[in-house]
Amino acid sequence: MKNFNANFKDKPTLFLILGIFVLLVGIPFGIYALTFSGGASLGGLIVLLAVFAFVPFLVIDRILVNTINTIRLSVYELIFSVIILLFYLW
Repeated sequence: MKNFNANFKDKPTLFLILGIFVLLVGIPFGIYALTFSGGASLGGLIVLLAVFAFVPFLVIDRILVNTINTIRLSVYELIFSVIILLFYLW
């Protein structure tokens, strides 16, 4: 457990920071949006599905942080995020 906590504090990466933000904002907002009536509650379900779809990225990130340099991994994650964003905007 000590290694797990030290890994979070000493080796932050882009996906870790984004993942913490997504979890802290997405879960409460998704649960709140589920309380809406009618089709509006579907938005909450979509947000929660997006939050849970991000969890494998966090797991892969924490596995790779032990094998790859933290800065190099953050650069790879930034390149991956830009490619995904370009596909989304195209």
